[in-house]
Amino acid sequence: MSKPVFTTKSSTIHKVDYNEKEKTLEIEFRSGNMYRYYNVPARMWRVFQLYIECEGSAGSFFNEYIKNQFTSEKLKSGAGEEE
Repeated sequence: MSKPVFTTKSSTIHKVDYNEKEKTLEIEFRSGNMYRYYNVPARMWRVFQLYIECEGSAGSFFNEYIKNQFTSEKLKSGAGEEE
């Protein structure tokens, strides 16, 4: 895995992590839920990182470009609501 990126401004996403070798993106939400997304291109990860670093809305980026775009697996359930 690469170095995890923690989001401080996002109200929904707590942490994102990418494994370039396996092309997997793991997202931990503030609710405690954690998902793994498969076959995510490295380019998508780099754009997501830049978006977070420039203080864009990580949640909006996720909803537009990742959620329902890639096969996913729920890794952990939190106490909060579904994303």
